Amino acid sequence: MKEKRLVEKLKEDDTEALSKIMDIYTPYAYTIICNICGTALSSEDIEETLSDCFLCLWENRAKAEAESLKAYIASIARSKALDRLRRLKIVLPLEDNVEILQCQDPEAEVIINELASVTREAVETLAEPDREIFKRHYFLFETSDSIAESMKLNPSTVRTRLSRGRVKLRGYLEEKGYEYENTAK
Repeated sequence: MKEKRLVEKLKEDDTEALSKIMDIYTPYAYTIICNICGTALSSEDIEETLSDCFLCLWENRAKAEAESLKAYIASIARSKALDRLRRLKIVLPLEDNVEILQCQDPEAEVIINELASVTREAVETLAEPDREIFKRHYFLFETSDSIAESMKLNPSTVRTRLSRGRVKLRGYLEEKGYEYENTAK
């Protein structure tokens, strides 16, 4: 069955279509989850995260599109892996987060490494406590509420500092010659 037909059947609540999609994409989603989590999760946690991935696909089947099914599953797998790490309070260092983004294209890898380095420099230009808040939120994946609680700040203060930090970082990156493209609609 072609992907287009599988997605159509999936949207019609056909569990057999989900089963076939799982047959095709389980190794792919599993690899993504393992690449993100490394040895931080047990095999049981990885299997549960994989199940969560396909449960999420089923629950959001109306959003699935045949042309981007693989990317959609990748996005779900990445999100579920990071959610699992957060829930278990497992923290990845920044360098591990950069490795998640790296790919087999050497030119793209050089660009990613350069951007990661410049981004780290930019974050270091922030004053405290903004730097701490920014690192916790974007590198350690902590929520605004948990940052506020641990730093004894108001959650709205944390969100405001994150917003201002993004503006400062955007300015720093633009000064260094990196263009900012606003993709928000």
